[in-house]
Amino acid sequence: MIIDNPKELCYSDYIGNSRALCFDYGDKRVGVAVSDINWMIASPLKTLPSNGIFNSIFDIFREYRISVIIVGAPKTLSGISSGKQFEKVKKFTLKLEELINEKALNLKIIYWDERFSSVAVNRYFNEAEMSISKRKDNIDKVAASFILQGFLDFVTTGLV
Repeated sequence: MIIDNPKELCYSDYIGNSRALCFDYGDKRVGVAVSDINWMIASPLKTLPSNGIFNSIFDIFREYRISVIIVGAPKTLSGISSGKQFEKVKKFTLKLEELINEKALNLKIIYWDERFSSVAVNRYFNEAEMSISKRKDNIDKVAASFILQGFLDFVTTGLV
């Protein structure tokens, strides 16, 4: 089920019992990050190729006891979800929802603003003086963790 408003979900049902997972969808790669069981810390998990991603993600759902999926939504500076990349993310999310329903899994999907995630991650890499090759290998999953951390901070600070 795709939830349009993150305030619609009662997170206390999940915190301490399951984890949140985040996808940062791109044309070539998808960054994946996972929360801890208490929904305090987001950690980069892996980067998967966009093509064929659905073959491997259900193992992740089981292994990490996922209950909520966050999908990074590209937005304009005015906060509107639109454009070609958002349409690609939406197509990915709808396919994900369809497969979740086919497998009768009780997973919730929430779009979360991903604006500036790549900028923040590149700043982090610059400060860490990370090599270009290591950046390329890590940027997608670190961006996913940045997006997920924003969501976790929103949920755990009592704003929901």
